[in-house]
Parts: sequence; structure tokens; C-alpha cells
Amino acid sequence: MKANAALRARIFMLLLGGFVTLRVFGLGSDYPNGQPVGGTSAWPKGVKELVDTTNRVHGFFVNAEDVFFFAGSATNFAEFLNGYSKTQGVEKHRLVLHEGVGEAKSPWSTNGQTCDWKLYACPKSWLSQDAKDKSFVLEVHFWTGGKIALDRIAIPKNIEFAGGLFKSFDSITNGMTRAEVGRRLTMDGGLQGVSPVRFIDPACPGFKISVEFDFKKDAADQNRAIWGKDDKVVRVSKPYLEKPFMD
Repeated sequence: MKANAALRARIFMLLLGGFVTLRVFGLGSDYPNGQPVGGTSAWPKGVKELVDTTNRVHGFFVNAEDVFFFAGSATNFAEFLNGYSKTQGVEKHRLVLHEGVGEAKSPWSTNGQTCDWKLYACPKSWLSQDAKDKSFVLEVHFWTGGKIALDRIAIPKNIEFAGGLFKSFDSITNGMTRAEVGRRLTMDGGLQGVSPVRFIDPACPGFKISVEFDFKKDAADQNRAIWGKDDKVVRVSKPYLEKPFMD
């Protein structure tokens, strides 16, 4: 533990002094399980408490980047997300989703073990190479093929979803027509109006986006909204969890 702390202190001294390009050397080490992690002064308040949970199964650092892996129940993950949502000084609170089952493993290891989620932590200045950038990147990564059903988790409102699963949702942008959106996504069931409209992606079950359109009105019929395939997208919501409505 002391050796790890000393090595990390040396790395940050070199980083601040600009004596070497740490990306070339890639200094790093594993964190021992079953012991509290000392952390660094760069960590925002609350990160150490997230890291030092009893269900941490692995952790390592490379230069200024820290990665910790966890395994547990839906309750464990919900509590973790709740704590994560309250951390201050981070760029965004992001939940990055991946298909399959997670593997807890260091870059230099040959064998790993299964995990349910991981925490990635790094000063933004390290990634952007801008010493003036004081924000912090802190992301939770979750694997949908594990034993935890994400649709049973209460996701804090300030957490944004991200990841390759949302590539179809991310392709919907302002200026696209209603017809173009319909070729990429499926309308949700239930009662829907002209705008906004809920859309789902069969490849990303449980998630939806709401899309607002610029539409015409029929002045001769009490300004009734008129649906048109050429209506343009004016606003797209972030993906959110909600069970599909049935027709």
C-alpha cells in the first residue's frame, strides 16, 4: 500500500513538473483488494468512499488514470450510483453501457474475473493536456449481460446514459425529417401526439428518446396539429429508461 502511494506521488510530481512524457512510459500498478485505497489530492470529494466499498474485486492505475471494478447485487449497484451522483467537481455524471459481461483485469494481466461495473477516474487536464482545466472525469461503466437488470435500478436524474448501445439514438439530430427518424427507430406504443414522439430501438431494449418536431397547424380546424413526413426535428431528449407502452 505504501509502495503504491509512493509511486503515485512520484508520477504526479513528474506530471506537474513536465519532466517526462508519462504516456510513453505508462507507469502503473495494481491496487490490492481488501485494503483501503489512499487516493490522490486530485480526486473529488466522495470518490474514495465509492472506491473503498467491500465489493470491489480489482483495481489498477496507469499514470493519472484509475480504474476500479465491482461485483454485487442490484441493491449494491443502486447504492453505488446514488453515491456517484452526489460527487462534486466532475465533468459529467455518465453511465456508460456495454454489451456482454464485464471482465476485471489490468492491461498487463493475462487472466481476469467477471464483474458487473467499473469506475473510471482521471483529471481532465491529463486527457486534454490543458493544465488550466480543473474538471475531473468520473464515469461508471456497466455491462448489460450480467446478473443485474438495469430496468430495476432507480437511476438518479443527473446521470446521463452513454455508450455504443445508443448509436441509433445518437444518430437522430436536429433538421432530420420525421420520415428519416422513422426509418432508424420504431415509434413507442400507446397514445402519441404529433410532437413530442417517443421512439424505441429494438436493439436497445428498455430505453427510449423523445423527439420534438416542427409541425404545421390547420387554421380551418381550430389549429389542429397536422402530422407530416417532412416535419423537421427540433429537439431530441437524452435516452431514458421506461417500459414500452403497448398498443
